[in-house]
Amino acid sequence: MAEGWLTATLAEKIPEPVLNRGPKPVWNVLSREAQGLRVDWEIAAPQQWLQVRARGDDAETFLNLLKEKFGEAPVLRSKVERWDVRRGFITGSGRVGFGVYVDIGILQPTRKDALYPLHRMRAQLSDGALKSSREILQENGLLDYFPVDVIVTQLQGENVTVELADKSRDLFIWWRKLLFDRVIAAGIDRDYAEKTVKSANLGLDVIKIETLSLLVQCLVCKFDTDAPGVIAKIGSRLRGVELTSFRTPAKAAFAH
Repeated sequence: MAEGWLTATLAEKIPEPVLNRGPKPVWNVLSREAQGLRVDWEIAAPQQWLQVRARGDDAETFLNLLKEKFGEAPVLRSKVERWDVRRGFITGSGRVGFGVYVDIGILQPTRKDALYPLHRMRAQLSDGALKSSREILQENGLLDYFPVDVIVTQLQGENVTVELADKSRDLFIWWRKLLFDRVIAAGIDRDYAEKTVKSANLGLDVIKIETLSLLVQCLVCKFDTDAPGVIAKIGSRLRGVELTSFRTPAKAAFAH
Protein backbone atom coordinates (compact mmCIF):
# COMPACT_ATOMS: atom_id res chain seq x y z
CA MET A 1 0.00 0.00 0.00
CA ALA A 2 1.21 3.49 -0.84
CA GLU A 3 2.98 5.18 2.06
CA GLY A 4 0.85 7.34 4.30
CA TRP A 5 -2.50 6.08 3.02
CA LEU A 6 -5.14 4.88 5.48
CA THR A 7 -8.05 2.75 4.24
CA ALA A 8 -11.59 2.10 5.43
CA THR A 9 -14.28 -0.10 3.86
CA LEU A 10 -17.59 1.50 4.77
CA ALA A 11 -20.88 -0.33 5.32
CA GLU A 12 -22.24 1.08 2.06
CA LYS A 13 -22.77 -0.98 -1.06
CA ILE A 14 -22.76 0.74 -4.44
CA PRO A 15 -25.35 -0.60 -6.92
CA GLU A 16 -23.85 -1.73 -10.21
CA PRO A 17 -25.70 0.86 -12.36
CA VAL A 18 -24.16 3.62 -10.21
CA LEU A 19 -20.68 2.17 -10.72
CA ASN A 20 -21.35 2.12 -14.46
CA ARG A 21 -22.49 5.76 -14.46
CA GLY A 22 -19.47 6.92 -12.48
CA PRO A 23 -18.73 7.83 -8.87
CA LYS A 24 -19.97 11.43 -8.87
CA PRO A 25 -22.96 10.97 -6.46
CA VAL A 26 -20.74 9.16 -3.94
CA TRP A 27 -17.98 11.74 -4.39
CA ASN A 28 -20.45 14.58 -3.75
CA VAL A 29 -21.65 13.12 -0.44
CA LEU A 30 -18.15 12.34 0.85
CA SER A 31 -16.87 15.78 -0.19
CA ARG A 32 -19.22 17.34 2.35
CA GLU A 33 -17.69 15.24 5.11
CA ALA A 34 -14.18 16.33 4.05
CA GLN A 35 -14.92 20.07 4.19
CA GLY A 36 -12.44 21.94 6.35
CA LEU A 37 -10.13 18.94 6.73
CA ARG A 38 -6.58 18.67 5.41
CA VAL A 39 -6.94 15.40 3.58
CA ASP A 40 -6.44 13.86 0.14
CA TRP A 41 -8.77 10.98 -0.55
CA GLU A 42 -9.94 8.62 -3.24
CA ILE A 43 -12.62 5.96 -3.52
CA ALA A 44 -12.84 2.44 -4.88
CA ALA A 45 -15.55 -0.23 -4.79
CA PRO A 46 -14.13 -3.73 -4.31
CA GLN A 47 -17.07 -6.16 -4.78
CA GLN A 48 -19.30 -3.02 -4.81
CA TRP A 49 -18.44 -2.04 -1.20
CA LEU A 50 -17.37 1.58 -0.75
CA GLN A 51 -13.70 1.82 0.12
CA VAL A 52 -12.08 5.15 0.97
CA ARG A 53 -8.32 5.79 1.05
CA ALA A 54 -7.07 8.94 2.68
CA ARG A 55 -3.79 10.65 3.56
CA GLY A 56 -2.83 13.94 5.13
CA ASP A 57 -2.90 15.55 8.58
CA ASP A 58 -6.63 14.85 9.02
CA ALA A 59 -6.82 11.48 7.25
CA GLU A 60 -7.59 9.55 10.42
CA THR A 61 -10.21 12.09 11.52
CA PHE A 62 -11.86 11.96 8.08
CA LEU A 63 -12.07 8.16 8.03
CA ASN A 64 -13.35 8.05 11.61
CA LEU A 65 -16.11 10.52 10.67
CA LEU A 66 -17.10 8.31 7.74
CA LYS A 67 -17.06 5.14 9.85
CA GLU A 68 -19.23 6.82 12.47
CA LYS A 69 -21.72 8.00 9.86
CA PHE A 70 -21.86 5.00 7.52
CA GLY A 71 -20.53 2.11 9.62
CA GLU A 72 -17.74 -0.24 8.62
CA ALA A 73 -17.84 -3.53 6.71
CA PRO A 74 -16.05 -6.48 8.33
CA VAL A 75 -14.29 -7.49 5.05
CA LEU A 76 -12.66 -10.52 6.73
CA ARG A 77 -14.81 -13.55 7.52
CA SER A 78 -12.77 -14.00 10.73
CA LYS A 79 -14.06 -10.66 12.03
CA VAL A 80 -17.68 -11.85 12.01
CA GLU A 81 -18.90 -13.45 15.24
CA ARG A 82 -22.16 -14.91 16.40
CA TRP A 83 -24.61 -12.29 17.77
CA ASP A 84 -22.83 -9.46 15.94
CA VAL A 85 -25.20 -6.80 14.61
CA ARG A 86 -24.13 -5.95 11.07
CA ARG A 87 -25.40 -3.68 8.35
CA GLY A 88 -26.10 -5.61 5.18
CA PHE A 89 -27.86 -5.30 1.85
CA ILE A 90 -30.45 -7.58 0.30
CA THR A 91 -28.94 -9.43 -2.66
CA GLY A 92 -30.27 -11.92 -5.20
CA SER A 93 -33.81 -11.18 -4.06
CA GLY A 94 -35.40 -13.33 -6.74
CA ARG A 95 -32.87 -16.13 -6.54
CA VAL A 96 -33.91 -18.61 -3.87
CA GLY A 97 -37.04 -20.05 -2.35
CA PHE A 98 -35.72 -20.88 1.10
CA GLY A 99 -35.01 -17.31 2.19
CA VAL A 100 -33.05 -14.36 0.86
CA TYR A 101 -29.37 -13.55 0.90
CA VAL A 102 -27.91 -10.54 2.69
CA ASP A 103 -24.46 -9.23 1.78
CA ILE A 104 -22.88 -8.12 5.08
CA GLY A 105 -19.48 -7.29 3.58
CA ILE A 106 -17.56 -10.57 3.89
CA LEU A 107 -15.10 -10.22 1.01
CA GLN A 108 -12.07 -12.23 2.17
CA PRO A 109 -10.83 -14.92 1.91
CA THR A 110 -13.79 -15.25 -0.50
CA ARG A 111 -16.98 -13.26 -0.88
CA LYS A 112 -19.82 -14.84 1.13
CA ASP A 113 -23.44 -13.76 1.51
CA ALA A 114 -25.40 -14.55 4.67
CA LEU A 115 -28.73 -16.38 4.50
CA TYR A 116 -31.86 -14.89 6.03
CA PRO A 117 -33.92 -18.11 6.16
CA LEU A 118 -37.55 -18.27 5.13
CA HIS A 119 -38.84 -19.44 8.54
CA ARG A 120 -37.32 -16.33 10.17
CA MET A 121 -38.64 -14.09 7.37
CA ARG A 122 -42.12 -15.46 8.03
CA ALA A 123 -41.81 -14.98 11.79
CA GLN A 124 -40.41 -11.46 11.56
CA LEU A 125 -42.12 -10.00 8.49
CA SER A 126 -45.41 -11.82 7.91
CA ASP A 127 -46.72 -12.71 11.38
CA GLY A 128 -45.88 -16.36 10.80
CA ALA A 129 -48.07 -16.69 7.68
CA LEU A 130 -46.89 -19.41 5.26
CA LYS A 131 -45.87 -17.05 2.47
CA SER A 132 -43.05 -17.47 -0.05
CA SER A 133 -39.89 -15.41 0.28
CA ARG A 134 -40.84 -13.56 -2.90
CA GLU A 135 -44.24 -12.57 -1.47
CA ILE A 136 -42.66 -11.36 1.78
CA LEU A 137 -40.04 -9.34 -0.10
CA GLN A 138 -42.69 -7.72 -2.30
CA GLU A 139 -45.00 -6.90 0.62
CA ASN A 140 -42.19 -5.16 2.46
CA GLY A 141 -40.76 -3.26 -0.51
CA LEU A 142 -37.52 -5.23 -0.26
CA LEU A 143 -35.33 -5.28 -3.35
CA ASP A 144 -31.64 -5.73 -4.07
CA TYR A 145 -29.44 -3.17 -2.26
CA PHE A 146 -32.11 -2.47 0.37
CA PRO A 147 -30.12 -1.89 3.59
CA VAL A 148 -30.98 -3.97 6.65
CA ASP A 149 -29.46 -4.34 10.11
CA VAL A 150 -29.09 -8.02 10.89
CA ILE A 151 -27.98 -10.21 13.79
CA VAL A 152 -25.59 -13.07 12.99
CA THR A 153 -27.42 -16.08 14.48
CA GLN A 154 -25.29 -18.94 13.19
CA LEU A 155 -21.80 -19.56 11.83
CA GLN A 156 -21.32 -23.03 10.39
CA GLY A 157 -18.14 -23.53 8.40
CA GLU A 158 -18.35 -20.97 5.62
CA ASN A 159 -22.11 -20.53 6.04
CA VAL A 160 -23.51 -17.49 7.83
CA THR A 161 -27.15 -17.21 8.96
CA VAL A 162 -28.82 -13.95 9.97
CA GLU A 163 -32.14 -12.46 10.95
CA LEU A 164 -33.36 -8.88 11.21
CA ALA A 165 -32.12 -6.82 14.13
CA ASP A 166 -34.69 -4.80 16.09
CA LYS A 167 -33.90 -1.55 14.25
CA SER A 168 -34.88 -2.96 10.84
CA ARG A 169 -37.77 -5.06 12.10
CA ASP A 170 -39.22 -2.02 13.91
CA LEU A 171 -38.95 0.00 10.69
CA PHE A 172 -41.26 -2.40 8.82
CA ILE A 173 -43.70 -2.55 11.74
CA TRP A 174 -43.77 1.27 11.75
CA TRP A 175 -44.34 1.44 8.00
CA ARG A 176 -47.32 -0.90 8.31
CA LYS A 177 -48.89 1.18 11.07
CA LEU A 178 -48.77 4.36 8.99
CA LEU A 179 -51.19 4.68 6.10
CA PHE A 180 -48.64 5.99 3.60
CA ASP A 181 -47.45 4.18 0.48
CA ARG A 182 -43.73 4.34 -0.17
CA VAL A 183 -41.54 4.09 -3.25
CA ILE A 184 -38.13 2.50 -2.69
CA ALA A 185 -35.49 3.69 -5.20
CA ALA A 186 -32.17 1.80 -5.29
CA GLY A 187 -29.28 3.39 -7.15
CA ILE A 188 -29.88 7.10 -6.53
CA ASP A 189 -28.57 9.70 -4.10
CA ARG A 190 -30.87 11.97 -2.13
CA ASP A 191 -30.12 15.15 -4.12
CA TYR A 192 -31.05 13.49 -7.39
CA ALA A 193 -34.19 11.96 -5.86
CA GLU A 194 -35.29 15.44 -4.76
CA LYS A 195 -34.63 16.89 -8.21
CA THR A 196 -36.58 14.06 -9.86
CA VAL A 197 -39.62 14.57 -7.61
CA LYS A 198 -39.53 18.29 -8.41
CA SER A 199 -39.09 17.90 -12.18
CA ALA A 200 -41.97 15.37 -12.31
CA ASN A 201 -44.20 17.86 -10.46
CA LEU A 202 -44.75 15.39 -7.63
CA GLY A 203 -44.08 17.88 -4.84
CA LEU A 204 -47.67 17.50 -3.59
CA ASP A 205 -47.70 13.70 -3.90
CA VAL A 206 -44.39 12.90 -2.19
CA ILE A 207 -44.41 14.38 1.30
CA LYS A 208 -40.80 13.54 2.16
CA ILE A 209 -37.74 11.55 1.18
CA GLU A 210 -36.17 9.25 3.75
CA THR A 211 -32.57 8.19 3.10
CA LEU A 212 -32.16 4.48 3.82
CA SER A 213 -28.55 4.31 2.66
CA LEU A 214 -26.20 6.45 0.61
CA LEU A 215 -27.82 5.29 -2.65
CA VAL A 216 -31.23 3.97 -1.56
CA GLN A 217 -34.04 6.47 -0.98
CA CYS A 218 -37.60 6.06 0.26
CA LEU A 219 -40.21 8.41 -1.19
CA VAL A 220 -43.08 8.73 1.26
CA CYS A 221 -46.37 9.30 -0.56
CA LYS A 222 -49.22 11.50 0.58
CA PHE A 223 -52.14 9.70 2.23
CA ASP A 224 -54.23 9.50 -0.97
CA THR A 225 -51.32 8.91 -3.38
CA ASP A 226 -50.54 5.37 -4.55
CA ALA A 227 -46.91 4.28 -4.92
CA PRO A 228 -47.42 2.55 -8.33
CA GLY A 229 -48.75 5.85 -9.72
CA VAL A 230 -45.60 7.66 -8.56
CA ILE A 231 -43.40 4.95 -10.10
CA ALA A 232 -45.26 5.37 -13.40
CA LYS A 233 -44.45 9.09 -13.39
CA ILE A 234 -40.77 8.90 -12.44
CA GLY A 235 -39.69 5.56 -13.93
CA SER A 236 -38.73 7.02 -17.32
CA ARG A 237 -36.60 9.70 -15.61
CA LEU A 238 -34.64 7.17 -13.56
CA ARG A 239 -32.98 4.81 -16.02
CA GLY A 240 -30.97 2.13 -14.27
CA VAL A 241 -32.63 2.84 -10.91
CA GLU A 242 -34.60 -0.05 -9.39
CA LEU A 243 -38.01 1.04 -8.12
CA THR A 244 -40.46 -0.91 -6.02
CA SER A 245 -43.49 0.01 -3.96
CA PHE A 246 -44.40 -0.59 -0.36
CA ARG A 247 -48.19 -0.57 -0.14
CA THR A 248 -49.90 -0.10 3.18
CA PRO A 249 -51.67 -3.38 4.03
CA ALA A 250 -55.13 -1.82 3.65
CA LYS A 251 -54.34 -0.45 0.18
CA ALA A 252 -52.57 -3.64 -0.89
CA ALA A 253 -55.64 -5.73 0.05
CA PHE A 254 -57.89 -3.32 -1.84
CA ALA A 255 -55.62 -3.52 -4.93
CA HIS A 256 -56.03 -7.31 -5.01
